[in-house]
Amino acid sequence: MQRMSKGFYLGSYIGGLISIWVLVIIAIFIWPLFLVVIPLAVYVFVVNLIFLYKAWEAIQDGHARTGPCKAIGFLFIPFFNLYWLFQAYWGFAKDYNYYISRHGITAARRLPDGLFLAYCILILLSWLPFVALANFIIYAVIISNICDGVNRLPSLSTASPSSEA
Repeated sequence: MQRMSKGFYLGSYIGGLISIWVLVIIAIFIWPLFLVVIPLAVYVFVVNLIFLYKAWEAIQDGHARTGPCKAIGFLFIPFFNLYWLFQAYWGFAKDYNYYISRHGITAARRLPDGLFLAYCILILLSWLPFVALANFIIYAVIISNICDGVNRLPSLSTASPSSEA
């Protein structure tokens, strides 16, 4: 299992979104700056998909509700993604907590699944004023918690391989 770089994922998310917000405000007056916003938004989007993929990949032991490809891919299905959002994020927190209890991993802290549920609900309500700002902050905390949690997981490759006949 590869470690997840908290600095990279948090920096890409926070730095990217703040840059996008600033550029959009400036682009109101200098419209060609919108051309810079598009690749920056794509970068933040792709990095967050990679982040979610690596998070799901870290807890694959045959008991997770989904695999990393499915967790990402189903987010692209229109309307179904409103349901799948809960599986991809809140479901990850629950599956991660089951994973560490199933394997008896005491070095890793449980993820606050209520925070993940709140994030999913707030995404659906992000059209309300100030909810997007709350989501921005909550997702930064989620990135931090997932990176810390995944980095505390021991590598399962160090376990003895099963013997096959």
